[in-house]
Amino acid sequence: MFGWLKKKDRKQTAAFELYTAMVTQARQPDFYAKLGVPDTLEGRFDLILVHAFVLFRRLKAENGDKDLAQAIFDVMFADLDQNMREMGIGDVGILKRIRKMSESYHGRIVAYEEGVQSGAAELAAALNRNLFADTTATDEQLMAMVGYVNDALAVLSKQAILDLQNGKVHFPNAPKLAVAAPQ
Repeated sequence: MFGWLKKKDRKQTAAFELYTAMVTQARQPDFYAKLGVPDTLEGRFDLILVHAFVLFRRLKAENGDKDLAQAIFDVMFADLDQNMREMGIGDVGILKRIRKMSESYHGRIVAYEEGVQSGAAELAAALNRNLFADTTATDEQLMAMVGYVNDALAVLSKQAILDLQNGKVHFPNAPKLAVAAPQ
């Protein structure tokens, strides 16, 4: 009789674990120190969105789990809401910011999908406009991020959906560059 509750609880647990893994990956220091992603609230948010794109693309594939993707999306925006409340932002301010973040999310997902479909130059342009919007990335950094996104898509495409449904995901390591980028 209560089987549906257990199933829903498992999905929520998996969504939380996958979101946590996505944020943990996006906090890898090399993305900021070597690849030049701005170490700002906006830069961190944008890097989480890159990882969300990769993960959601896998979950929305033919053999994926769209409900789990939605659950992760809900966890992500609940976390953003909670973080803003902890920073002392009021309800009206949170509503406006969440709406803007949601629009940013959707715009970036479309841009990254078009970039993946069109090739490295288009994906580099999308990353440059969004992820590197507050800085000047070198061609080497842009191409390293393009390579990372493509590697992450390939790695996740091979991960069993059951592992993802159990909250387990593996992202590739952040690319290594020899020198830190100018910001």
